[in-house]
Amino acid sequence: MVFIQKIFDLIFLPFSSLAPIWGLAFATLLVTAFALIIYKYTSNQEGIKQAKEKIKAHFVEVWLFIDDPILILRAQAGILKNGLKYLGYALVPLAIMILPVLLFLVNCEFRYHYRSFKPGESFLLKLYISPEIPNWQNAFQLRLPEGLKLTAPPLRIQENKAGKQICEIDYRIKVLEKGRHKLEIILPTGASGSHDSLQLIIFAQPEKNLRLNPVEGAGFSLNFWHPGYGWIKSGSGIERVEITYPQAEVNFLGWRTWWVWPMIILMFIFAFALKPIIRVEF
Repeated sequence: MVFIQKIFDLIFLPFSSLAPIWGLAFATLLVTAFALIIYKYTSNQEGIKQAKEKIKAHFVEVWLFIDDPILILRAQAGILKNGLKYLGYALVPLAIMILPVLLFLVNCEFRYHYRSFKPGESFLLKLYISPEIPNWQNAFQLRLPEGLKLTAPPLRIQENKAGKQICEIDYRIKVLEKGRHKLEIILPTGASGSHDSLQLIIFAQPEKNLRLNPVEGAGFSLNFWHPGYGWIKSGSGIERVEITYPQAEVNFLGWRTWWVWPMIILMFIFAFALKPIIRVEF
């Protein structure tokens, strides 16, 4: 998964210093073009065209015979029948495109839903520890660079959720200056073989559009939904790390909002603009 994320990082790299809407628009254009091409070559284009024409004809039939309940019911049945056919033709291309489109959407989420810290802001660093680590409350130490400052003693939490033991250490940290701040977590002796520390990067570059992952961990499922940087390795004694990055908004023609709404609007615009170019029926 780390290799795949690096490919996405290269795709978004030219837009890292521009307003977020430009990178989001480019990503939407790529996703839309990809989806239309897949839709064209994996769907029954002729069947879709016929189903649409029949649906239109039945709507006209409802309008023409508005005073005849029997004909209206038949027309409505025809609309439903051809509507189901239309949906059926879309199932195959949707099944093919869902995984790559999800990867793109997940990467957009962690580029445009969160922002870097600004100097003066505080955040929580949460470590979820394996309950198998003996004396886990004191087994880990935190080393901070000059740009970060610990503002409260660590909070240690131990609870049982759905039969699973949860061991958590929370650190409240303040950002003092801009930059990429590398903090170090000293691991307990023998927890990860030859490795004795875990390094994490805290991003405090508000002028950059970066991939910010509030959850870092090991495992395919976690890294699919939370594209990480591969910092946490199995055997470290740390199951998951959470960083409470602040949420961001995208400025779309003066409208500051969640990135999904501009993407949906742009997707419709690009779809109808590319339709005659790709020559696809949808």
